[in-house]
Amino acid sequence: MRRIETIASEISNLFNNLTKETLIENGGISASTLADKLGLSRSNVSADLNKLFRQGELVKVKSYPVCYIPVDSIKKLFNVSQLPTQEFSNIEELKDLSENKPQEKIKETHDPFEEIIGYDGSLKKPISQAKAAVFYPPHGLHMLLLGPTGSGKTYFANKIYQYAVYEHLLSADAPFKSFNCADYYQNPQLLLSQLFGYCKGVFTGADEDHKGLVEEADGGILLLDEVHRLTPEGQEMLFYLIDNGMFSRLGDNGTKRKANVLIICATTENPSSTMLDTFLRRIPMTIQIPSLKDRGMKEKVELIKYLMLQESKRVKKSFRVDMDVINALIHSVNYGNVGQLKSQIQLTCAQAFLNNLYNKTEIRIAIKDLPEEIRDDWLSSSQNIQRSKEISKYVDIVTVISPGVSQSDELDEYDDSNIYNLIEEKYNYLKKKGMKSDQIYKYVLNDLHLHVNKFISKNSVNYHLLKFIDPKVYDLTVQLKKIGEKELKVKFDRRFLYYVGMHIDSYYKRDKQESNVENINIEDVKNNFSSEYHVAQIFAEQINKKLNIDLPEMEIIYLTMLINSIEKFDDKKTVSVLVAAHGNSTATSMVAVSKELLGTAPIYSLDMPLNISPEELFDSLVEKIKTIDNGKGVLMLVDMGSLNMMENKLMKKTGIKLKTIPNVTTSIVLDTVRKINYMNLDLNGIYESVSKDFSDSYKLATSGKTKVILSICTTGEGTAKKIEQFLNDIIIHYSDDNVKVIRASALHLKDSVAKVDKNYQIIASVGTKDPKLNVPFVSLEELVSGHGEDELKRVLGVKVNSKRTNSNKMVISDICLDTLNKYLLYLNPTRIIKMLMDWIKELQIQMGKNFNNSTIVKLVVHTAFSFERCVSKNPIHYDDEVSKEVASFLPLLNQTINPMENKLDLHLDKDEKLFICEILNSV
Repeated sequence: MRRIETIASEISNLFNNLTKETLIENGGISASTLADKLGLSRSNVSADLNKLFRQGELVKVKSYPVCYIPVDSIKKLFNVSQLPTQEFSNIEELKDLSENKPQEKIKETHDPFEEIIGYDGSLKKPISQAKAAVFYPPHGLHMLLLGPTGSGKTYFANKIYQYAVYEHLLSADAPFKSFNCADYYQNPQLLLSQLFGYCKGVFTGADEDHKGLVEEADGGILLLDEVHRLTPEGQEMLFYLIDNGMFSRLGDNGTKRKANVLIICATTENPSSTMLDTFLRRIPMTIQIPSLKDRGMKEKVELIKYLMLQESKRVKKSFRVDMDVINALIHSVNYGNVGQLKSQIQLTCAQAFLNNLYNKTEIRIAIKDLPEEIRDDWLSSSQNIQRSKEISKYVDIVTVISPGVSQSDELDEYDDSNIYNLIEEKYNYLKKKGMKSDQIYKYVLNDLHLHVNKFISKNSVNYHLLKFIDPKVYDLTVQLKKIGEKELKVKFDRRFLYYVGMHIDSYYKRDKQESNVENINIEDVKNNFSSEYHVAQIFAEQINKKLNIDLPEMEIIYLTMLINSIEKFDDKKTVSVLVAAHGNSTATSMVAVSKELLGTAPIYSLDMPLNISPEELFDSLVEKIKTIDNGKGVLMLVDMGSLNMMENKLMKKTGIKLKTIPNVTTSIVLDTVRKINYMNLDLNGIYESVSKDFSDSYKLATSGKTKVILSICTTGEGTAKKIEQFLNDIIIHYSDDNVKVIRASALHLKDSVAKVDKNYQIIASVGTKDPKLNVPFVSLEELVSGHGEDELKRVLGVKVNSKRTNSNKMVISDICLDTLNKYLLYLNPTRIIKMLMDWIKELQIQMGKNFNNSTIVKLVVHTAFSFERCVSKNPIHYDDEVSKEVASFLPLLNQTINPMENKLDLHLDKDEKLFICEILNSV
């Protein structure tokens, strides 16, 4: 039985005899609990539970931890034939399930924008702008969507409508009307009649009164596609509607009708060159939808998989898609759009369907199924190998797309571990197409590297699969591993057993049939990988001796290529770690804990009896360091005494780079392993990172004095008090220790610090001047930006993922007020700050961005001084050449700052505004 089937069976049995009350009381089952029950790894169980969820077999309860319940059990217990959703926020929501209760009572928790591919990538800004526009009081901001044909503007507009309903800004039955202005471009009168309606008899054929789309969209959204085709008269009628909420039908003599409509315009053209300025000014939110070619590789891959999933559902068969197909389709994106891509995928799937007509379960989609122009263009591309490497981060050599699954699932490791048939197909196809042998060879070798490295990067090889290999093959592979390590002077991990074992086993499965690839540059392989070829020959001798199999030359070549691919593991080898501690099992225990919690890592232990001599200790360290070094150096984590003093002597003796961290604890070991596994740091980087994280804890542990944070300030009294209040707020919320905040004057800093240091233990300092103490210092700028708060939490021993209140916004206001109080002569600082903060809020809405605190401070202070200079008639001049980027912000700045200029009766000149535009350009 496959693992996923075991999990499905177990979870079904667990809920088989439960009552409704027991289910609600106990909830579902988590991945961790189920993993413990079955003796499986949590990550594998979690992956399979999610797969069953996507297949519609499980319900997900998004509590903490996330739990799962069989759909059939819920239907049976609650007597319902259909579930309104497969996701529930908590177990209590199940109480609302009943055949007699409307589905609407189950709260919808899914943001429609999250369904869009790229919602957290290339479309993050457009979505943020759309949300801001929809929420803008009282009825939202009208929007203009810009983007090339096929970029998804209409789809995006639909999501805006769904989001407005989801957030209850529109009623569930609110209308969404769409109109393409280009359809009636040749007949302006008909175009306007479709939009605004007409009265009986206004033109030939108008036999009765007719509602227009504006009237039909009342209370909802109207999408005007290709809006640049709207006549000037139509634009004027539309902005009258926007201004007054009123319109007239064609032929209405003075009759005005009301309509509350949110208008979304869409165009492929430059709006400023095709539309009236008076109309554009009434559409304040402009949203740029990126073209397909401008979107990232991950999004392009996801889009292709999604479009193929739709085709898979149509034909009701699974697709097995070669990575080359995805590569070629992405290459075609460079001159196409989503609409064209969809057509190309439909053509490809149709051809593959024809080629697999008699296969009842699945369809294989290969290069030969692509439209000829795409296939030929891909074959001639010089970027294929590089693109393959990038694509391989998101798909495997073969990707399975199933019609019953909401997203494609990559192939299990075991199913296609024998990649050689794929390589043969690819080689023969490319050869028939006339590609040169050396180029084909590069493709084949690249695919093999990608196939191996794909699983290495996932760290997902399931070694229990080896039980499916003949025991003789397995035993032989273990011996071959030792031979390979000795001959090549490398260290292979257990993944070697998986790949080499499966290769030999797959030769059995092909009934010892030799690969049919012709002339795969055998001489090149021998010359380029002579050492690996020599080892492969030794392997062949051992295989012949142990299994009585005489491997043909092509299988030896494949073994050579495979060994070379496995050697690529060395490219990602990292710093080795040696935990050395006195005692019979101290070091071993710490290393065992780290491996249990964080998995495998290049970490080793050396236990040393207390009675060992310094000479014996030194010799043991030398031998161990030489054994474990991967060529990247060794980080020693030691406990005490002479171990901490041997670093230089050991480097001289071994010739290996070393760094030593003393006072080792299990926490330090865990932190080191985590950073080696997940951070790409060299020896110095690991050493500095771990040392920095734990240096403060040493100091805190060695002092009995009351801990303090110094607050040093040279700005006004208001800022100093606010910083003190802010620090106390952090301490109260995040520390159980008695930590005080003491203010120190920056003018007499040396004396102030000496006095505090004598009576207290200073654990950090904050403010406008660094006292140069051996503790973390947080500048005022860092505190304002938010980074400083994280540093202070770390000093207090808090994980920096807690959400904070907006108390630091109050610090901003006070810092700005202190500065303006000090330097403004004519303007009222309190009044100008309030106006500027309101202006900044408007800017953020228009730009669809949240400014960081540093930006807000810059904008407030600089703009206040600009108005001050305006009063004194002493403006500054913008002498640099105005860039297009900076100039592009002028219309937005003029629009948003004009109300403030009118209130103050002060109007900034263009040069002053350009300096403000520079700040906006840097956001």
